[in-house]
Amino acid sequence: MLLYRLLRCLQKNGLPVIIVDELDQLHIFRAQMKLAGIDTGLIDGANVIKIGGLLKTGNVLGKVDLSKEFPIRKKHYEEVLEKVNADYTVRIVLGFDKVLAMHEEERKDLESLFGYMIRPYLGDESRTTVYFINTELFSERTRKEFREHASRVFKVRFEDDRIKLKIIKSPSLSEYGKRIEIKVKNT
Repeated sequence: MLLYRLLRCLQKNGLPVIIVDELDQLHIFRAQMKLAGIDTGLIDGANVIKIGGLLKTGNVLGKVDLSKEFPIRKKHYEEVLEKVNADYTVRIVLGFDKVLAMHEEERKDLESLFGYMIRPYLGDESRTTVYFINTELFSERTRKEFREHASRVFKVRFEDDRIKLKIIKSPSLSEYGKRIEIKVKNT
């Protein structure tokens, strides 16, 4: 539901968006939306870069092989973005939680993942990246390390007919603990 609301808001405001679909997570989101009776047109027409996975969901602009070493993976990801030659102000990343879980046992691999795939993009004011993460898929230690790399972190829960977000990290100290509620209508 939150992904749908975010995509709708970005479309309404004319912000270019690309979805980075790791390990077919976009397919899972789409299937769950469809089962809930939500129109999947926003996903079906979304521009997508796939990292790993097999299922084609959305308008796939390019693929990155997840089995490659991190420097090669990063290079291929940047090549796909360059080939597309478009400005994507907002990037929505789905499935990165599964990638974290794959690498968390080998701390050196996890550090390389952060070093190649996350840190180089920190502070890039020309874009915003939103990660949808299921923190139950990996350890508390990995969750804390990943949180260090984020400028803003929300805890999300659903209650009755509302999506409730709580800011648990922000560059602005005054935002800590603030809550945002989104009323969910039948869509």
